[in-house]
Amino acid sequence: MAPLFKIPTVTTTLKIGDQAPITISLARSPQEIDDALWLRHEVFVIEDGKFGGQALHGERLIDKFDAFPGVYHVIAYEDERPVATMRLVRDSAVGLPVDELYDFTEFRTRAREDLPHLGPDWANRHAAVFGSAGMLAIRKPWRRRRDVIRAMFRMAAMVCQRYGASHVMVVVNHETAGMYRRFGFVPLAEKIWVEKIGGYVIPLAGVSQELLSWAMGGAKESALADFQDGFERLVLHKNEEVFHKVAAGAHAYRVQSGEARSIRQTPDDHETTLAQVGPGTRCGELALMDDPARAASAISVSHVELMTLDGQTSQSQLKTHPENCRSLFKVFAHRMRSMDDLAMELAFSPPSERLYFAMDTTRNKATPETP
Repeated sequence: MAPLFKIPTVTTTLKIGDQAPITISLARSPQEIDDALWLRHEVFVIEDGKFGGQALHGERLIDKFDAFPGVYHVIAYEDERPVATMRLVRDSAVGLPVDELYDFTEFRTRAREDLPHLGPDWANRHAAVFGSAGMLAIRKPWRRRRDVIRAMFRMAAMVCQRYGASHVMVVVNHETAGMYRRFGFVPLAEKIWVEKIGGYVIPLAGVSQELLSWAMGGAKESALADFQDGFERLVLHKNEEVFHKVAAGAHAYRVQSGEARSIRQTPDDHETTLAQVGPGTRCGELALMDDPARAASAISVSHVELMTLDGQTSQSQLKTHPENCRSLFKVFAHRMRSMDDLAMELAFSPPSERLYFAMDTTRNKATPETP
């Protein structure tokens, strides 16, 4: 039977210093799903001593929800080593995993009041749609990697939005509840002791649109928002390469935080900075239509996070959702108009007007850096 909704293609690659890159994606293959189940056992049972602290038969931690449709596993690898995972579950007739740890009945009833404020797609609905995030398991050496945790939750927000959940519920270790608050979740009760876990937990919930807005960092309102389920994420430290001049242009980029600069080598082997881009800036959009070699290279000026969209994914989505062509054409049209304006200024304006044009262009591109 064909799936009821498309599984998003979202991958995040993190490179921090000289450490190996960490790739975060949805588990698709049997091996990736098995790695996610093994990670839970390794973290919860072996490393943290939960569930009795004794290795289970098969060294996999599984419950009934893993066999249901509408279940997604987010998994992170450092090289080929699985280091972190999370499970996302869509509501069904048997409920959600979090319902076994806390009674969400009151919240489910109140959630209907949010629907008129969630836009036209929800205004006329009579019931909210719920999902849960849980089984967050991170190996000890990687638990202080906030960038990895943020990237996993950004992906989770996109997946929940894509499968049509209006609200997301979690029950988490009371020691990590502060992190979930920063992501946009609201606590529903004080800490509760759960005997089978052997620890205190706190139930929290969030509105998926608000979580998505945090995850997209403003791109939700951009011209490329129609392709949000195809975005990847790239996080770099200072002076790391985003892309190289001679490489084929496979991705378009949007800076979410930090800065990067576009550079080119002159014939006498000097480095020239063509542009410095900050939050909200797009570059490399032509890679969505073809893949010639880049005309310039780009490196990070500071710690930078970029959202990336590859050409193959965008073209595949254009075939299934041709209405997205309009938003993409708007991006190209804006780029062409900007180049026309620049050409006219360089060809016909005196130096003073060229300077004014450059300053005005810089001012219009400036974007406030939110905390």
